[in-house]
Amino acid sequence: MRNQQGFAAILILALLPILVSGLFLVAAMMGFLQLDLAMKHTCRSEGLQGQEKVRPHLEKLLSLNSKAVKLKAQLISAQAKAKAAEAAGNIPVATAAELEVLRIEGLRLALDAQQKQLIQQSNLQLQRSHSSTRTRLYRAHRENQTRLNFLTIKTQIENEPIPRLAVRPDFPDTAPTYSPEPDFEVRQALAQRWQYRIALRPPLSNFLKADFGFEKACAVTLTKGPLRWKTQITKGRYSLKSVW
Repeated sequence: MRNQQGFAAILILALLPILVSGLFLVAAMMGFLQLDLAMKHTCRSEGLQGQEKVRPHLEKLLSLNSKAVKLKAQLISAQAKAKAAEAAGNIPVATAAELEVLRIEGLRLALDAQQKQLIQQSNLQLQRSHSSTRTRLYRAHRENQTRLNFLTIKTQIENEPIPRLAVRPDFPDTAPTYSPEPDFEVRQALAQRWQYRIALRPPLSNFLKADFGFEKACAVTLTKGPLRWKTQITKGRYSLKSVW
């Protein structure tokens, strides 16, 4: 009986470091999960806010297509009228038609400037959102480091390209119509990628050896809904399960 009790005591003492290490490891991993959730929440919330600010610019730009088509048709008609009047030697009609051509061209120049301003505003907003998200990701990492008492984590924010409003003119002209580019949702996405490098600290490192890294990412884009454009957390080319 004493031998069994002694053996049990020795076994408990032998397993105690492993049990304690296991508890420390669970606590450390819980802290890491909190960090990871904070990073993803920051990335997604910032991306949603950024795309929500871009959305009205995109909708306005595309809504101007009907005006662009109308002005183009009016210009062609006025030019044809002026040409016919000149050929017939009807100077008053030709002069009036030329003045109409100039008026329409002025309207098209104004429309062209409005279209380009909407694109520029969108690009500036995407740039600001991209930069702001990176800054807040670093802040989220620093603020959550205090929870990681048994882990050393190095976080590297990767250099994802800054997106631009993913539209293109349908033809090279003053005040053209615009359409979304192919693969719009991928090209439009505000995306961030970051890497974790994780190592154990004492006392865990006295019993367990671990040094590993992996990658995370998030992306938020705009997508065409039944009635309007809407923001969407998307995977796109960031769809690897290891990333999410």
